[in-house]
Amino acid sequence: MAEDWLPGSVPSPGTEKANSTIELFSHDIRSAVADVLSGLRLVDFSQLDPATAAQLQRVSTAGESLARLLDSALRQFGEGGLTMPERDPAQEPVPLLAVMRNLERRWAGHARELSMALRLDIAADLPTVLHLDAGALDRVLANLLSNAFKYADWGEVVLSVDMRSGDELRFRVRDQGPGFSDAALARLFERGGRPGGQTKPGSGLGMHIAKEIATRLGGQLQVSNSSEGGAEVSLLLPRQSWAWHPSAGADLASADAPPTLPDLSGLTALVAEDNATNQLLFTQMLDHLGAAWKLAPDGAEALRLLSGGGFDFALVDIDMPELSGTEVIARTRALKGDTRLIPMLAVTAYVLQEHREKIYDAGADGILAKPVGSLAAFGQSIATLMLRTRGTAPRQIEATPEPPRSHEGPPPDFCPERLDRLIAISGDDGGREFLSRLHADLCRSRISLAQAGAIGNADEIRAQTHVIISLSGAVGALPLQDLANLANAAAHRAEPSESLARTLVEIDSRLAGLIKSISAEISSRFEGERPTREASE
Repeated sequence: MAEDWLPGSVPSPGTEKANSTIELFSHDIRSAVADVLSGLRLVDFSQLDPATAAQLQRVSTAGESLARLLDSALRQFGEGGLTMPERDPAQEPVPLLAVMRNLERRWAGHARELSMALRLDIAADLPTVLHLDAGALDRVLANLLSNAFKYADWGEVVLSVDMRSGDELRFRVRDQGPGFSDAALARLFERGGRPGGQTKPGSGLGMHIAKEIATRLGGQLQVSNSSEGGAEVSLLLPRQSWAWHPSAGADLASADAPPTLPDLSGLTALVAEDNATNQLLFTQMLDHLGAAWKLAPDGAEALRLLSGGGFDFALVDIDMPELSGTEVIARTRALKGDTRLIPMLAVTAYVLQEHREKIYDAGADGILAKPVGSLAAFGQSIATLMLRTRGTAPRQIEATPEPPRSHEGPPPDFCPERLDRLIAISGDDGGREFLSRLHADLCRSRISLAQAGAIGNADEIRAQTHVIISLSGAVGALPLQDLANLANAAAHRAEPSESLARTLVEIDSRLAGLIKSISAEISSRFEGERPTREASE
């Protein structure tokens, strides 16, 4: 497909009424797209036949591209007309192999429908990560692939990437079609420059869009007809357009330089986690590092998936329904074959020595302490796991430093910088979903904890304070986290109810404050988004 929208090519709405209409529609559009993507993320592709799984993966990948396009377009039309987005995506780390695999998932099904084939050709010794606008790169390559499939009609389309002299990165799309006519080459990059007399559908915008975006990326397009037949289009990106570079005057050895992260491209993880917020956080971090993943919402499902094999490592929450994480780990170790040797990282807020001993006795290879509020800490834990169990650590990529946030007014109930990092990891649509799930989980835990406290249900108090420890720590609400740890320990020791009750009252008060703060963050960051009022009053 050829996307028709280009920044700078759309006239401003020009009226307050138009801006208001766009604002209202943007809320509904974003919500609908987020619901579609959330549903697709929960699909267990292993339960589907290969053809159906491939098509759903294609839909999922195209949906992610659509979400980026919509978000970019809708943010352009803010209050007062055409505005540029506040956040510059050009310095965000983008795993190169993940880019190529996502394009393969999206276009391989399209190729099969046309009785054609898509092949990736990825050279060795390429940079593991690019620091550029991932959405812009996706749009360029999607338009080139779209044109190749549209005009070739048969044979194979090859998407390749290699490094030329001077660290110039080249993405190339080759087909086996008739190639470009002289008339097409003369006006190829003009808006509506498609020659007359064409039998294929289209508006002639695809190459124009690709050329404009390539220029914005700091690169250029080269077009030719191959001597062996077919068209060949290359996107050339010089080093300065894809490599990370510090802000003016920054010291590369200082804290301004980004930390290293493991490149998990080509690896598949099992994420066994029952909490919705942590599910989203872990899977988005894995996406950011280039890994594929499957989600198990409870211990029984985790064991079923692990028994089937196909995973390079597993993240296992210790406190899950159906089967606990320690049971999942122990039963996996008792399986026959290579599956029992899978590297397993236990994820838990319980960090006392007695808990750690039980986890390691079950067969865990390592422990990742909740909360996980840092992509660097998350990535390093996985790198250490792989080095310890496989003898080889993943290659390293660089993350982008984040500017400090300025604060006004009274101190917040959480750490704004930590929340900013989580939102940056999630991206715009994922950030909205993350905050909404966090708000809902906090509300749910507040209600459940109050009910458990009222009837003295120690097991439920432990369960809910475990969730609160994880969530409050993730956003840096340390006083609340300390209180939740206190209540959790008290419930384990069966302390007198009066002492525990006082702690639960303080937890409830701080939970109310945090819920209110997260609600305000949603409103300020994503205009029009309103969480439910459940337990927020």
